[in-house]
Amino acid sequence: MPQSHPPSALTPGFILLQSNRLEVLRQLLIDWLKTTPLAPLENETVLVQSNGMAQWLKLGMASARAPSGGGLGIATGIETLFPARLQWQCYRAIFGADAVPQDSPLDKNLLVWRLMRLLPAELNTPEFKPLRHYIQTDDTPDSVI
Repeated sequence: MPQSHPPSALTPGFILLQSNRLEVLRQLLIDWLKTTPLAPLENETVLVQSNGMAQWLKLGMASARAPSGGGLGIATGIETLFPARLQWQCYRAIFGADAVPQDSPLDKNLLVWRLMRLLPAELNTPEFKPLRHYIQTDDTPDSVI
């Protein structure tokens, strides 16, 4: 196993690990974390494509250590983000928190409510007829919305 570096030996930055196999990529990340630990109470940020991938990665990282590889035995201090969320955090860091809102207007939680507010006005248009038919209940002709 490669020698571990002290936490202050590395400059913070962006590390790109690549593989066409997820298991290999996970093991590369585990090996990187073993050899280059962060200082206590610092979080490692990992970009993922889905919540399922984040869970799979954390479970693999928390698996028991083995001489031939394996996990870290525990997976704490790992923050998993989607690329768009990291991008928004970078905008706030570069342009300032006063210039950029805390949440992106395209964040899922905000977007759902925006669509729910706009949808009732559009349900009577021909383009939304399939949706209108889908959300109507059998008991009443009124839509659920």
